[in-house]
Amino acid sequence: MLLPYGEQTILGHIVEEVTALNPAIICLVTGKYTTEIEAVINVKTLEMVPFANWQAGMSASIQFGLTALLEKEPNIDAVLFVVSDQPFLDRQLLFRMIDAFQQSGKGIVAAQYQQQFGTPVLFSNHYIPEIKLLEGDRGAKKLVAKQIEDVVLVDFPLGALDIDTAEDYAKFQELLNQQDAH
Repeated sequence: MLLPYGEQTILGHIVEEVTALNPAIICLVTGKYTTEIEAVINVKTLEMVPFANWQAGMSASIQFGLTALLEKEPNIDAVLFVVSDQPFLDRQLLFRMIDAFQQSGKGIVAAQYQQQFGTPVLFSNHYIPEIKLLEGDRGAKKLVAKQIEDVVLVDFPLGALDIDTAEDYAKFQELLNQQDAH
């Protein structure tokens, strides 16, 4: 996530887009590369949450970050989870998700791409106890599926591209060049 994206890194871009929402708090859960992240991310705008047990999987990271968030902001109305490997995430998507949350009366708003739902995902505080019970490396997907009647989906077609490999990054660069050409 420290690969270049324009004048910054992919992670820097995501932090910038989330910061534009002006949330009460931003908790950035880091793992193996905490030192490298601290060197390139403006840590004054967020709460760094180094997670030594990052290999325990997505659910453990979510719970660790949520605990840190609730220590700082115990009375939140909702929590928005984003991942650092979706480079096309932008503030317009996040604002659409917040609008959908406020307008729908539903407790969960999830992004939708390739006929499935995924991150980013927003949960009302009602779901915090269930989020604390998550297990495994699937994050909150099982919880969203279980509560599907309380879910609003927001289209995010480019959310299907996440960067896990050099090939993914090359595809991202190719898509960026195509966008720039238009």
